Amino acid sequence: MGTERKTTVYFGGEAHELWREDGLEVTYSGRTPVIAVTDGDSIRAEAPEPGRSGDVKAGYNELALWRELAMRLNAGEISPLSSAYFRAAADVSLALEAAGDNWRSLPSGYSREVHGGVECIVLIELLRTLLDEKRAAWEEAVNIVSACFTLRIESLAQLAPVPLAAVRALQMRDATLIEAVNDKLCSRLWDAWPGDWLRIGGSAIVRDGEADFNLLAAYMCSRVYCTKEELAFPLRALYTLDPVRFIEL
Repeated sequence: MGTERKTTVYFGGEAHELWREDGLEVTYSGRTPVIAVTDGDSIRAEAPEPGRSGDVKAGYNELALWRELAMRLNAGEISPLSSAYFRAAADVSLALEAAGDNWRSLPSGYSREVHGGVECIVLIELLRTLLDEKRAAWEEAVNIVSACFTLRIESLAQLAPVPLAAVRALQMRDATLIEAVNDKLCSRLWDAWPGDWLRIGGSAIVRDGEADFNLLAAYMCSRVYCTKEELAFPLRALYTLDPVRFIEL
């Protein structure tokens, strides 16, 4: 039996971006909090205690909403994406809490292997937390995320893309950052194959309003273990850009 650890995971709401002299400052409003309680590999949700004072009705309504979400999480009555986000956000929060002021050395104690699909939202959630809460520079944050994760998968084709709107409903900034990562990838693809829209479009993370989490992980992870068939397509362009990261199974 391990020791229970608790952290707060936030769902929904709005993200407000404000550029200051020292960089981007992000604040949030209207989010729904849930307490994530972890013990080893297990995780459960609890409703937080309402902090509102003076408005009894509003406090009651908030508590009812929080309890309903916690119950749905525990009962598995939510989408796979929502469940993956809940687990990922809790994992990232607790890892950074444990790292404390040494968060720049996070990869030395936080190493994860992902296998494609919605679980890969953990990469973008770590990126968001480093940027928004630790105020890390973009390249520094991306490098930390890359060093923390490897991708091991045998069939990317079996894992469907996810509507970006669904990601935005869970965590607005995660959707924004997926688009930012996609823009940087497409810029690299354009530099390598200018005007080759078929190749660029086929290798983009965001296509037709959907996010391909498999390509997101293949682009961001420090190591990608995949089959020869996956290297031929759809990972061919990424492999050509950075072959040293790819290891054939």
